[in-house]
Amino acid sequence: MIYETIPILVPGADSAAELTVYAPGNFPELGPDRLRPALIICPGGGYHCLSDREGEPVALRFAGLGFAAFILRYHVAPQARWPVPQQQLLASIAYVRDNWERYHVDPHAIIVMGFSAGGHLAGSAALMWSKQEIYRPLRRRSSVFRPDGAILCYPVVTGGEAAHRGSMENLLGERHDELVELVSLENRVTRQAPPFFIWHAADDTCVPVENALLLDQALRDKGVASELHIYPSGGHGQSLADHTVYAPGEDWRVAAPSSVWVTHCTAWLHRRFGDYAVAPHPDEQIKPKRRSKKR
Repeated sequence: MIYETIPILVPGADSAAELTVYAPGNFPELGPDRLRPALIICPGGGYHCLSDREGEPVALRFAGLGFAAFILRYHVAPQARWPVPQQQLLASIAYVRDNWERYHVDPHAIIVMGFSAGGHLAGSAALMWSKQEIYRPLRRRSSVFRPDGAILCYPVVTGGEAAHRGSMENLLGERHDELVELVSLENRVTRQAPPFFIWHAADDTCVPVENALLLDQALRDKGVASELHIYPSGGHGQSLADHTVYAPGEDWRVAAPSSVWVTHCTAWLHRRFGDYAVAPHPDEQIKPKRRSKKR
């Protein structure tokens, strides 16, 4: 496994963001030329902090399932406002795509994954990768920044009635009223968006489930593939929704109905990006796609 931390520098940021790599190695039993989907993980924290529970435990779980995992520690308020976090994620996508051979990554299977406000960040990359305000300061053609898929976990989506106001205010600062409609993801969907996997708990009182419903409907209205899972309970911030993401004595907080999201998500990754990882859940009838080895 390659384990390292890469500085991600973008214009307008006072220092580098950090991209931590957990990339499984290749050896004869796995195939020396094996390529894997890459997951770039954006922890949540309301754009004012980053949740450790939504970083390393998630990366280790998916690395163990055969994916290359990358955690982005992006900048948050008051250190950075829109669009610095978005530029840091786009720059991370370009870095992984540029270095696909080093990390044994399929450059056509780079997926952003985000939790809560990190879900908003991942969704921003998936829906606004070609927005000039974000990508042009990075001085690359926009297509290098386009993710191939998006996984949004109890995401912040809207600045409307169901908004998580704190996240939007932290992201936008004094420009909140000016930009809140612009950064509401349900307003940014185009037919060029990649496929989405979205999950939420029905009883989430922090970021209402309407956020996921709004985005899923907007995607479907534009003909973009979207798989939405609404689990009956779990509240907010469940991460993997098992004992590995809670301190000893806090197991009572685990919401078992939500924990199945990892299985559902892995099956979705197989359907969309082929047979590079472990076998899918037996209930899923999947025909892996064939890909050329030439890139």
